[in-house]
This record gives sequence, structure tokens and C-alpha cells, in this order.
Amino acid sequence: MNGPAGRPTGDHRSAERIIEQSPVLKDFLEGNDRFQVDVDLKRHLGDWTQSNTDPEARADAIYNLEKVLRFIDNLDEDKLKGSAERNGKIDGFSDLGVTILHDSEADRLDQFARRGYQALGTF
Repeated sequence: MNGPAGRPTGDHRSAERIIEQSPVLKDFLEGNDRFQVDVDLKRHLGDWTQSNTDPEARADAIYNLEKVLRFIDNLDEDKLKGSAERNGKIDGFSDLGVTILHDSEADRLDQFARRGYQALGTF
């Protein structure tokens, strides 16, 4: 997976529409209590929150986040602990989002948040 590219040419969906159409994205954003992960993700993907007043940049950032989440959700569950592939969520966060199960999807996302796209090539 390459760096953040935003929405492909011709994709004019808003950030809200992208969220509506993505179960993994919707689930991730609803459980938005994952300590430092979000801040680090924004550094690599752009700001998808309402703090970003540019709707095009916000939509591109949420599209980038959705691609990363989908990639991680599709990783082989036999190689991960406590994770089910393609279940529409990032498994491995504790209920409060404070701890992350080692070698889980959440651990992979945390590695991406810390190291960026280079971390995805190691899975």
C-alpha cells in the first residue's frame, strides 16, 4: 500500500458519505477512545474531523483512513491474536481503548500510527 492519495479521480463523496458506506470505518469512529492512536493516524492520513474546515481535505483523509482500516481488517486472522478477518472492525482494543492486544489488528494499526505506511509492508 502506498502513501495517502485521497479519493480517486471522480469520487466526489463527502466524508460523511464515506463513513456511511464503510462498516469498518463506522465502527472505528464510534469507539473513538483509543488514546494516542488517532493523533498519530492524522499525522499520516490527514485530519478527518470537523476541526478540518476544508470538506475536500476531510473527505480525502477519511478515505485514506478507510483504506488503511480495510487493509488491516483483511489481514489473515490465522496470523493475528484475537482478530477475525473481514468482520468490519479492528479487533484487539480493550473495552476502554487503553490497552492493545499484542499481534492483533489493533496492534497493526498502532504500528501504522507510529511508523506510517512502511509498517504495512511488514505484515
